[in-house]
Amino acid sequence: MTELIHNKVYYKIFDKTHDRCSLIFDKKKIGSEIKLAEIERNKQLVIDQFAAKKLVILKQIHSNKIIDADVNHIKIPAADGLISTQKGVVLAIKTADCVPVLFFCTSGSVIGAAHCGWRGTKDDIIKNIVSRMVKKGATDIKAVIGPAIIQDSYEVGAEYYSNFIESSSDYKKFFTHSVKDDHYMFDLPSFVKHKLDQEQVTIVDHINEDTYSNEAKYPSYRRYCHNGEEYRQNILSTIVIR
Repeated sequence: MTELIHNKVYYKIFDKTHDRCSLIFDKKKIGSEIKLAEIERNKQLVIDQFAAKKLVILKQIHSNKIIDADVNHIKIPAADGLISTQKGVVLAIKTADCVPVLFFCTSGSVIGAAHCGWRGTKDDIIKNIVSRMVKKGATDIKAVIGPAIIQDSYEVGAEYYSNFIESSSDYKKFFTHSVKDDHYMFDLPSFVKHKLDQEQVTIVDHINEDTYSNEAKYPSYRRYCHNGEEYRQNILSTIVIR
């Protein structure tokens, strides 16, 4: 794990290099073979890594919704961002091409994590999580950007492109033309950086590695689809106050 604030805030990206964790955290990712024991074992490995009290994983829905991880929820919350002020609560984001962003303030009193796909990012999930952190007392918010699909691997259609440009012509800078007619290459990580900059969030680390092309290290939903493979695994990006 990596220390962000000495003896206080830490983060870790769980990928295929973690040989004890199968990266399966969700029942729907394991087809008809429900390996609940494997899921629980993976979760416990994450908790043990930080010597933490609990792990909070969301039912991610490509939204801009943020939940407070310090509140007890009867069911797994449906949202794409979470915040905490408590020690020993690991915030976790599942990705397999989308951008995971981990947030913290310089005092180490408030942390956050967000699943930044194109839809949630466009719908201001970053603005929402920063606002919620500020309400909890956070100042001078910083962020770590985890691994995601890069522009060279992310081809999209004309409808996708138009959806962005109709929102803002400024978004053209995040697209280049593909070799395929009426298709574009989208730079999702740069779009996320743009939204972080708008909220005056300082990026302290960016793991700028392509999830699609780096098969040995990262799960990739797009690669699984192109190869006709089952989508089972997720990268897990985590942050905790200790």
